[in-house]
Amino acid sequence: MRDFIIFNPTKIIFGWGVVENCGEEALKIGKKALIITGKNSTKKTGVLDKVINLLKEKGIESVVYAGVTPNPKTEEVDEAAGIGIKEKCDFVIGLGGGSAMDAAKGAAIVLKSAGNLWDYVALPNKKAKQIEDVAPIMLIPTLAATGSEGNPAAVFTNSQTQQKAAIYNPAKLYPKVSIVDPSLTVTVPPKQTAEGIIDIIMHVLEEYLTGDTDCDLQDRITEGIILTCIENAEKVILNPADVRARTNISLASTVALQGLPNAGRYGDWVVHPIEHAITGIYDNIAHGSGIAAVLPSYLRYLGEVKPDKVIQLAIRVFGADEYSDEQELPEVCVRGFEDFISSIGLANNLKDAGVKKEDLIKIADKLIEVSGIPGIIGNKDKLMKLLKDAYKE
Repeated sequence: MRDFIIFNPTKIIFGWGVVENCGEEALKIGKKALIITGKNSTKKTGVLDKVINLLKEKGIESVVYAGVTPNPKTEEVDEAAGIGIKEKCDFVIGLGGGSAMDAAKGAAIVLKSAGNLWDYVALPNKKAKQIEDVAPIMLIPTLAATGSEGNPAAVFTNSQTQQKAAIYNPAKLYPKVSIVDPSLTVTVPPKQTAEGIIDIIMHVLEEYLTGDTDCDLQDRITEGIILTCIENAEKVILNPADVRARTNISLASTVALQGLPNAGRYGDWVVHPIEHAITGIYDNIAHGSGIAAVLPSYLRYLGEVKPDKVIQLAIRVFGADEYSDEQELPEVCVRGFEDFISSIGLANNLKDAGVKKEDLIKIADKLIEVSGIPGIIGNKDKLMKLLKDAYKE
């Protein structure tokens, strides 16, 4: 385990029904809110009107931008920020899933630092503009998935270049307050619920699989989050109103990227950058579905080149006998995740997810353009082999 610093200034208000606190908390950070949300769900469920009214009760004005789409586009963020500037909004509320929350972070940048959002995205061949200031951010997730409510990162798609990339800025992008109310997730359909769950799992798996190996406490936290997701997934898909299951999954989402689970590891992120390359091209594929389609083949690859944590997962998560043949244990883990992914209604390979075989080379090229080849992969030939294995003809 390497030395580390954990800094997380976000105030988290967690619990069933705590959305009622949003007006009181908003009073502490601003007077006029730019509410950023998706096109449909928060309107249909009544959550948007509820939040507007709770703000109004405390004397807080609000303006709504309801144009965020999955894999949020930089032009959507720029449009939202333009409205916020025109209306003189002094803080931003992200209401919805990860796309709405990330869009809120992006709009908070543009509101205070001006320009276009893509100016602030760094690529291997592109320097990012410095973020001078950010409007205060409140996040209210209606989907357990990205954990954006507790971290200083956001991911955006440039639809013109088909590049999907992250902004990570611990000094500026932590929300001031996040209100995590699991009751807001009960209306999420089964497929979106499943996509959120696999995203939560991958948030703790990335560095667990490739980072420093002597992180015993972090390992147990990671495995606990994975088991919590697996054990509650079927319950919440069969009964969306299951209070205990929804609460456990919401907490897993918030904790996964808050800092401690990955502290001291310094591992490679692999599946997320590959997924970003996929959904930069395939806007119709949701983030969680892209992760689910790549994960089993990535685990199989690691079983060959770095099997220690894949074996540990087989034993601790999927119940394999620790005295089994070490050559067989990685496949126990792979099959365990393949079966789990299928059981929650997602595709466990790229072909079934809707990716065309002829686009695999384009996906590899987009990954290299945006983030480079992860160290554990090493070169483009190995990357292409992983993608072809994930296609699973």
